[in-house]
This record gives sequence, C-alpha cells and structure tokens, in this order.
Amino acid sequence: MLGSLRRVTEVDRPTVVAPVTAGHGVNEFFSIVIPPIIPLLVSDLGITYGQAGVLVTVFFVMYSIFQLPAGIVADWVGKKRMFVAGLLGMSAGIVLATAAPTYEVLLLAQAVAGIGGSTVHPTGMSLISDVEGSETEGKAMGVFGFGGALGTMSSPLVVGGLAAVAGWRVALAGALVVGFAVTVYIMRVFPDDEPGTTRATRADGGRPTSVGETIRAAKGVLDVPLTRGIVLLFFVTLVLSMQHRAIQTYTTSYITAETGTSATIGNVAFFALLVGGSLSSLWAGDLADRFDRKRLGIAASVATAVLVAATLLVTPLVDGVPFGLLLAVLVVWFSIIGVMMYASYPVKNALVSEHAEATSSGGLFGVIQTGSALGSASGPALFGALSTQWGIVAAFPAIAGVSVVLAALFVALIVID
Repeated sequence: MLGSLRRVTEVDRPTVVAPVTAGHGVNEFFSIVIPPIIPLLVSDLGITYGQAGVLVTVFFVMYSIFQLPAGIVADWVGKKRMFVAGLLGMSAGIVLATAAPTYEVLLLAQAVAGIGGSTVHPTGMSLISDVEGSETEGKAMGVFGFGGALGTMSSPLVVGGLAAVAGWRVALAGALVVGFAVTVYIMRVFPDDEPGTTRATRADGGRPTSVGETIRAAKGVLDVPLTRGIVLLFFVTLVLSMQHRAIQTYTTSYITAETGTSATIGNVAFFALLVGGSLSSLWAGDLADRFDRKRLGIAASVATAVLVAATLLVTPLVDGVPFGLLLAVLVVWFSIIGVMMYASYPVKNALVSEHAEATSSGGLFGVIQTGSALGSASGPALFGALSTQWGIVAAFPAIAGVSVVLAALFVALIVID
C-alpha cells in the first residue's frame, strides 16, 4: 500500500507541487462553504433552494470573469504572487460572509471570494505544468486534485459540523480560521527561485525597461494557440465543472429530501463522496501517465452517468430500511460516485498540460479555467431552478445527462487526434 502511494505521488518538483496543492485545498475549501449550510440558510433567511444555488453561482460567475485575466497577468507579474493574493482575497470574502446580515450581503461576499479564487486554478496548474515533465505531469495533476478534494471534503466536516452545533455564522468563522492558517503556511514555504514562480523576463533575462517593451512582452503572453484540441478541452472543462459543482451543491439537500433524514446524514454521505474523489484523484493521475488519457476520460464519464442516474432507485430501496443500513448504503454508493466523478480531473488537466508552454501557460490555463468557471456557475443555478420547479428528488438524477455529454466530448478528442 505504501509503495503504491509513493508511486502515485513521486513528482519531479515537490517543493512547488506541495504548496500549490495546499493552496488548491484552501481554494476548494472556501469555494464549497455554502452547500453544507444550504438547508440552514433556506430556513434562517427565508430563501428558496434556487436562491441558495445563486449564492454558489455568483461565486463562479466571478471565477468566469477573472480567470483569463488572472492567468495572463500571472504570466507577467509572477504566478506565485497571484496565487497567494487569490487565497488572501478568498479569506476577505469569507470574513464578509461571516458577518452578513442579509441574503444580499451574502451575495456580495460570494462575489469577493470568487474574484480572489479566480487566480488559484490558472496559476496553480500552470506552475505545475511549468516544472513537471511529460512522464510526471499526470501524477502532479493528480496530487493537485487530491489537495483540492481534501479541501472540499473538509467543508462538510468543519462547516457542516460547526453549523449543526453553533449555527452557520460560527461555521463560516471556523472555516476562515482553518483556511487562513494554511494560507500563512503556504506563504512561508513557497520557494522563490523555482522555475515559473518569478515574473516574466526579456529574452536576455532582464526586466522590461520601456512602455513599448512591456506592451510587446504582454502581447506575447496573450499568444495562446486556440487549436481544435484546446477548444474541445475548454468545453470538456466546462461540462465537467457543471457536473461536478451540481453534484457537490445538491448532494446534501438531495439525500435529506430523498430519505427524510437530517442534513447531518446528508453531509456524511457528501463527505464519503469527497473521500472517494480524493483517493481517485491520486490514482487517476498515475493512470493518466501510463494509459490513454482520452479513453480514461470516457470510462469515468460513462460510469458517473450510470451511477448518478441510478440514485432514482434509492426511494424504493430505502423505504423501511433500518437507519444503520441506510447510512452504510449511502456512504458506499456516494463514495463510488466520487471515485468516478473525480477521476476525470487529473486526466483532463494532463491533457491540457500537453499543450502548455512555460511563457504562456498561465494564459492557457486561464482560458481553460474560464470554461471551468462557466460550468461551475451554471451547474448550481440550472439544477437549482430544476429543483425549484420539479423538486430536488427529480432534478438531481438529471445530472447524469451532463455526464453523457462529457463522455461524448472525450470521444471527440479521439476523433480529431
């Protein structure tokens, strides 16, 4: 077991991959603080599930708007600087959310956090792409994804747990303490002299000395080749994120409505989904370095579609089932969904890394992550509207249709190859 774990985490530049992975964890931790407390917000603020979904959507709308500018600027001012600044910006948004007196202020807080968070993915993934070779980039992206999954699965524990005993405001304050502490650690250990962590330079290694030279250098950063492969990867990322965020946002609420249990039980199943996803990310990253990445993406997408659609079977199966058995079934089922759902991420990121050049990798990942943000913004809002119209029990399994589209996009990548 230890040997297998060592194999899937052996990367070329751990001094860069480790802090970037920790920062990804903070980013995902902060980005998912709302879903575990949605039932409480609906009750406390008198809002609908659709309005609660908009809170998540606003966060990712800001992601959508600022991902590409963040990636481009990072190529110029330094990816490390932009990476850390984004984490601090997210902390500022959580501070505002903790004290928010109204739904409207919560919307503003999510917007602030989203602007900060928009820098983390394009800078983090480009830093990894810059320092890792073709034989280890899948592993490195898997480790990166593992950090994000750990951050995400910590939210139901920290936020959901604190909210259950002390309310959602205390829960957000606890999230802030955890996230900010990790950010301070990252600031202390991040190297200054690794490739990709410093600002862009001239061809002779110097800094721009005139406005014209600065404009020419910045224009070079914008030269991201929009080939058919990159365009398809943009849409793969968009659809993958739509599926991912919809499942994340509504798993707790779906289980609560479907089974009649408490939000705490829903969060336990949500946590199981994230545990499965975190482990899947590591091993899928290793597989992406050893097998055909596009076919791995197809297999993971089809499996996710089947599993999510099969949640329709939960209602007849759980009727009259003892509580302990119900909990065990939910934990196992949603952990398997997490394994399949998260397996696509390191595969997709490794495919993007194949197209990346160090001088413009921030811009490339900015383009790709704009797709991620658009999907993340539309997923919660779309399925929130479906839940308001038809009920969450009917809307949740419809996410399987998104997974089918994702599989078709991976097939298209094979066709154009």
